[in-house]
Amino acid sequence: MEEKDIIELSNDIITCITKLSLGEKPGMLSGKVFKNLHEHAKFGTIKKLYAEHLLDFKGQYSSTEELKTLTDLRYKLIELYLD
Repeated sequence: MEEKDIIELSNDIITCITKLSLGEKPGMLSGKVFKNLHEHAKFGTIKKLYAEHLLDFKGQYSSTEELKTLTDLRYKLIELYLD
């Protein structure tokens, strides 16, 4: 999977978590991730991983180590989602 695809899919997962948590429901024209994420076997783990990332996030990425946490999050989200 190319970096662009990883970024797009991880962004989609995060957007879908936000939409679901705000009470939005997927419709007929919704994307695959939004339609299926709430039923994913690892949905709880995916939510927890994202929540932990948010708790540690300081509002911006000021160093390469901090930016690496975002990259690591993206890879872990994709790995859990595709598993």
